[in-house]
Amino acid sequence: MASLCYNKGCGQRFDPEHNVKDSCLYHPGFPIFHDALKGWSCCKKRTTDFSEFLSIKGCTKGFHSKEKTPEPFSQEKTSDKLKNKLVEDLIIRGHKSAEKMQQERPSSDEPRQLLPIKVSRSLEQSLEKLNLSSNDKAPEGSCTGEVAAQVRAGTSCKNAACKAIYQGLDSNTEVCTFHPGVPVFHEGMKYWSCCGVKTMDFNAFLAQPGCSSGQHCWMQKE
Repeated sequence: MASLCYNKGCGQRFDPEHNVKDSCLYHPGFPIFHDALKGWSCCKKRTTDFSEFLSIKGCTKGFHSKEKTPEPFSQEKTSDKLKNKLVEDLIIRGHKSAEKMQQERPSSDEPRQLLPIKVSRSLEQSLEKLNLSSNDKAPEGSCTGEVAAQVRAGTSCKNAACKAIYQGLDSNTEVCTFHPGVPVFHEGMKYWSCCGVKTMDFNAFLAQPGCSSGQHCWMQKE
């Protein structure tokens, strides 16, 4: 019976009896999300698109593994360290007196100013894409026939959580199961905004099946 490989970046099923040292192409490192860039600590490639991040091919060959890899950071240990640090700060600094806090607070007589509202260019582009998608009559997650005609065999579907590979025109008739939302990483929890199934394990997050159905998208949306 085929087993699921839990090596990061692989996710394929394999036959344990035919598992050799170069069967698996995976990432031995951990995911990095910094300044909107996403990548793996073990290789240099970075991208701003989460679907492209998930499709970054592994940089190391080895055996497939059916054992889940441990998370790089322990939430419990981190919480304990944070609690100890807060206790130390309280002991060293102590609580500020009401008089001291009143002195630090700006005077109510000072002129008030409205805070400027700035929208980043990336957010503007995302909102423009949402407006275009709402006016598009094609099914959610689908590509037009003109775009689909340019797809090469072996291309992976760009919809989040879909692992389908383009084999030919018949692939366009398959139902795509994917996540239309965006990935959310908050306080150690990982989930998709469209369904909210939360987990702390990154492999379990990547393995979550899609919550919506549509057509495959073989080319990155512009």
